[in-house]
Amino acid sequence: MADERQQRLMQEALDQSLTPDLLQKLREQLDVDAESSQQFNRLRKVDEMLRSAPYERAPARLALSIMAKLAQTVKPQELSSASGLALALGMSMVVIVSLPVLIAASSLFLGALSSAAALNAIIQQIASLMALVVAMLDVLVKGAQSILATYPQAPLLMISVVPIILFWLLRAMRDEEDSGSHTRGG
Repeated sequence: MADERQQRLMQEALDQSLTPDLLQKLREQLDVDAESSQQFNRLRKVDEMLRSAPYERAPARLALSIMAKLAQTVKPQELSSASGLALALGMSMVVIVSLPVLIAASSLFLGALSSAAALNAIIQQIASLMALVVAMLDVLVKGAQSILATYPQAPLLMISVVPIILFWLLRAMRDEEDSGSHTRGG
């Protein structure tokens, strides 16, 4: 039985990617080892059969379904850097969106410290608000996973769209400030 290195050489010989020196060494090894020689002959027959098999173009949706299945089996450690960057940008957007809610909840909490009943009501409101935020995040993550499973290119699209959205948000905030200063000043 051929070892792993010899099997690799056999595959490269079938692919016609071996240098003449390595091909000569492989032939010498096959001349000496009958079992390896038989294995190489079997591999060659399979290779010839596959090369002579009729060629049929697969339907376009087959590639999409295969990519979707691959995306479902990818472990977090195997995500590409683009996916990691998209995840980081998505988490940043979640923090940016939830920060005003947390600040408002904190100010209500600090304002209610003087009354036990008000403090109890505020804590309940904060807990329900946080549960709502967690539920929204869960829906966002599941939606993102679904989109990624269907369209593996989605992280690249998100990366390209996020700067545009941030630009629009900053522009809207600046326009709001400008219109607010005109109304106060005029």
